[in-house]
Amino acid sequence: MPDEAYREANRKAWNQTADYHRADDQYARLLAGFRDPAFSCFDVVATGLLDGIGVAGRDVAQLCCNNGRELISVKRLGAARCVGFDAAGAFLAQARELAAVAGADCEFVETDIYTVPAAFDGAFDLAYITTGVLGWMPDLDGFFGVAARLLRPGGRFFAYEQHPILDMFEPERGGDPHQPVVSYFEREALGEAASLDYYGNAQYAAETSYWFVHPLGDVVTACLNRGFALEHLREYPHNVSSDNFAIYENRPAQFPLSYSLIARKAARP
Repeated sequence: MPDEAYREANRKAWNQTADYHRADDQYARLLAGFRDPAFSCFDVVATGLLDGIGVAGRDVAQLCCNNGRELISVKRLGAARCVGFDAAGAFLAQARELAAVAGADCEFVETDIYTVPAAFDGAFDLAYITTGVLGWMPDLDGFFGVAARLLRPGGRFFAYEQHPILDMFEPERGGDPHQPVVSYFEREALGEAASLDYYGNAQYAAETSYWFVHPLGDVVTACLNRGFALEHLREYPHNVSSDNFAIYENRPAQFPLSYSLIARKAARP
C-alpha cells in the first residue's frame, strides 16, 4: 500500500475509536480534572524536561494531539500560542471540549500530519510528540521534515515516547509475555483489525489500522537527516504506554520502556 493509504486507514480507525473514549470513565475524569487550574496530564519527567526547555511565552505545536490533554497541560505551563494537529476530527472535537472546560486558549487543526498547511511553517518555538505517535508514521524522514518546517530557526523538537523495544512484545494476547513475537527490525507494516480503545479496551468490529516498527537508531538518524542537532536522549525503565506493558517495570534485569529526545533546529539555513 502507498503511505497515504496507510495513513487514511489509521485516520478511519482512530475516528471510530473516539466514541468509546468519550464514553469511558477516564474521559469523565479528564473533564473533571481540567476544571482544576492546577491539573496537568504530564508526569514529573515530562514536566521537568519541558521546564528545562522553557515553554513559558513560547509558541508550541503538538503533532498527533489526539484529545488535546497534553496541549492544554503545556498551555498551563505558560506557553503562548498552542496548536494541536491531528487527522482524527472526532478526537479534536473532544480536544475542544476539554480546552473549553479548562479555559485554555488552544487551536486544533484537522489534518494529515504529513500535509500540515504551509501557513504554519516557521510559526513555532517548540514542536513535540508524546506516547505512541511514531509507530503510526510510515515515513520517519517525512515526519521529521514536517516538524522541521513548523519550527523557527533555533526551535526545538521534543519527544517523550514509548521505547520501540516494546513493539517486540504482545502481553495482551496471552501466552508468555516475555517471549518476543515481533522483530525489533521488522520493516513491514503491521496491520490488524483490533480495538484502539486504550481507555476501556472496548471490543468492537474495528477498522484495520497499521503500525510501524522504528528502532531507536532510525528515529535519531531521521531526526539528524532533517537538520536537527541532538541535545538530549535518555532512556527510562518506566512505562508511559498501555497498562499492558506495566508488567515489565521494576524487574531485577530491567530493559528500557520509554525515552525522551530533544533536538534543536539550526539557527540559520
